[in-house]
Formats: sequence, C-alpha cells, structure tokens
Amino acid sequence: MTVMKSTTHDPREHIRGIHQILISDKKRIGFLFGAGTSFATGLATVNVPTIAKMTELIVSELKKLPPPIPNAIDEIEKEIGADHFTVESLLSTIEAKRAVIASGKLNGLTAEKFSELSKAMKSHVKTLVSIHSAIKPDETRNLSHFKLASWVSKARRSFPAELFTTNYDYLFEIALETLGIPYFDGFSGSYEPFFCPEAVEDIKCYPQLVKLWKLHGSLGWIYRDADKSVRRINSATDDDILIYPSHLKYNTSKKQPYVGLIDRLCDFLQQDDSVLITCGYSFGDNHINERIGTSLRRGANSQVIAMYYDEVCCKNNEREYALAKPDNHVRSMATHETGGKMSAYGMRHAVIGGKFGEWQLRDEPRADEAIRVSQYFDEDASIPSDNAGEQTGNERWEGTGRFILPDFCKLAEFLNSLSTSEQSFAPVQ
Repeated sequence: MTVMKSTTHDPREHIRGIHQILISDKKRIGFLFGAGTSFATGLATVNVPTIAKMTELIVSELKKLPPPIPNAIDEIEKEIGADHFTVESLLSTIEAKRAVIASGKLNGLTAEKFSELSKAMKSHVKTLVSIHSAIKPDETRNLSHFKLASWVSKARRSFPAELFTTNYDYLFEIALETLGIPYFDGFSGSYEPFFCPEAVEDIKCYPQLVKLWKLHGSLGWIYRDADKSVRRINSATDDDILIYPSHLKYNTSKKQPYVGLIDRLCDFLQQDDSVLITCGYSFGDNHINERIGTSLRRGANSQVIAMYYDEVCCKNNEREYALAKPDNHVRSMATHETGGKMSAYGMRHAVIGGKFGEWQLRDEPRADEAIRVSQYFDEDASIPSDNAGEQTGNERWEGTGRFILPDFCKLAEFLNSLSTSEQSFAPVQ
C-alpha cells in the first residue's frame, strides 16, 4: 500500500521569492492593509480594535439606547446573518433603510430613529479609531507603520509603492509624514482639499509619489451637500464623517470615492508585473474580494500574496487555524478562484500554486544565511526522538513552526530589515 505524502511548503524558499520581488526594479509593489494593521501598531496601549471586537463594543453601546432601538439591532443582525454582521454591514443596512423608509417604519424605527442610530454609530466609530491623539511624539518611531514607511523611503524603485487600506485612522499618514515621504491620497488643494477622481483614475498621474488609497473612507472625510463634493477637513463632525461603502445613498457623488478607489485597486492588479501583498486584511469584504479575483484573472502576470493571520485562540486555550479548514473562504480563493495567481500564507499552513500544505523547513537553518529564518519563521521545539539512529542528543528536528509575517508588526520589521541602504532621520519635532 502506497502512502501519499502530504504537501509541505518551505518558508525559506518562498521568502527568497518575496525578497526577489521586493528588490526587482521591474515589479510594481502594492499593499492592501486591513484592520489587523491598526490593531498591531507596535504600541501596547495604542490600537484600534479588530472589526469583530469593534462590532461587539459598538453594538453593546447601541443596545443601551432607548427602545425600540435594541430590538431593531437584533432584527437587523438576523437579516444580515452572523457570518456577515460587522459594524460596516450594520451601518450600510441602517443607511439603506433610512434612504427608502419615507414616512413609514422598518424594524420598528422611523427615518428619524434610523438617523439617530446612524449618528450614534459614527460617533462610536470615530472615538475608537481616533487613536492618533494618544500617540506621543517620542513613540512615533515605535509604530509598525513607521517601520513600513521606513522601508518605503529606502526602497529605490521605478514604481513607488501603492498602499491600499480599509482603515479609517491616520496611522499611515502619521508614519509617512513623520519621515517626510511625499504621497498622494486622491485629494487636491490646501484649505479644504477636494477628492479628485481624474487623478485617481490616471495611473500615470504623480508617477513618483507613493500612493495612499483609503478604500473605506477616513476620519476627516466629509460630503458637502452645498456643492456635492467630498472634502477632507480637520474637524469632521459625527454627522459628516464618511464611511464606505455604508454611506452610499445611491448618489453618484457619494459613491464616486469608493468606486474610484476600488477601480484603482483593480487597475493596479491588471498592470504587468504587479504584486499585491495583503496584511491585516481578513478578506471579509466580498466586493473587494470579487474585484481582486476578477482582476487577477484578467491580468497577464500579476499576483497576490496574502499574509493571512488565521490563528484563533479557543476557550480551552488551544489554537485553531482557519486556513486548515477546507471551506475557508481565503483558502478557496487561493485554491480555485484566482487561477493560482493568489498565494495565502497562514500561520501554520499555506496555499501556494493552488496547493494547500503545512509550513515545514526542508533542512535546518545555517548561521550564514542572508535572511535569518527567525525573522519570518518561529520553529517548533525539537521533540524527543524514538529512533536511535536519527536522534541528535535526545531530540528530533521536525522543521515545522509558525510563519510570523501575517503579524503586521513582524512584517514591518522584516521589510525594514531588508533595506540595504542606511538613512538617518531627523528627530521628531
């Protein structure tokens, strides 16, 4: 009887591949960052809760509002479904219901009550993501975002990096501006910068600037009804703050930033030699996922490398890994839906070239390796050997372990360590 050997992936081999991509002047490098990057800030006391935790915290506060709001939230959660219920899907549903309700009621709420609920949600979101005010000047350089920006500043590339993020906070702006890195975010102007869709659509616009694309909107973004424009200001109220895609009221002006920025992500992926690296993004936005899949199928040789933090600590203190489940949506994307152009790097497993397998080093690390294994892989401890002919001392080396780069802190440190140039930075003022 022949026993089929299970597939394994050697992290050393694939890190070498990533290294070659990062140092290649021909590659267009983009990053897609999700909520996990605002949670893994590198500062113990300053972080934005993950989407799941943020949803839990905000719903808990909303249910303290007077009846019938708590009951309405329960009904809307059932309508959305537990698997898709997030702060964004909740707000999107609230805005959609408010837009069509007229003088009637839905879920026991009038249009006025939906407005009240929407305002309360935005206020809580704004409070949770406004962590910039808690960062002390001397802490800025400890931010993981600063280390990522440091790599961006040192990399000498024909095509500057494009940073896509679903986060609302200012952490990437703080990092880029602290290092004096010029960037373009789709807005033009000085007094009250306006969103400029033409500049977002033109792939050749501002060719030497780093791009920062905030796919779901941001603190400071408002819709000004007087001239039907989207503006970026410093004092957005809870009424004004724009959160996409929840704030789409089927109005072309309001949809434009979201649609334009998603299109930019697609345009990036359809360019030759484009590589999109994701981190902190759990692939929970189906619209973004669908556009990524379509763009990869259309692109000639573009690819996605998903740093997927799939480790979950269960109640019994055991750890589970989402990528190990055959029905996991990220595993399905990498295995079936993207023609092998997407790789998913989980903590214990990976899908590479459409093949699922466990991480395992083929041979023991050497002291003279250019990139130390410990920078990206945390090896399991050796186990007692039951084979006297193979034991080293009384232990057997297995080569298994945890791939640590899905942790944004680790990824930022790794990227910064790859820079071959030295650069001194002026002190933070």
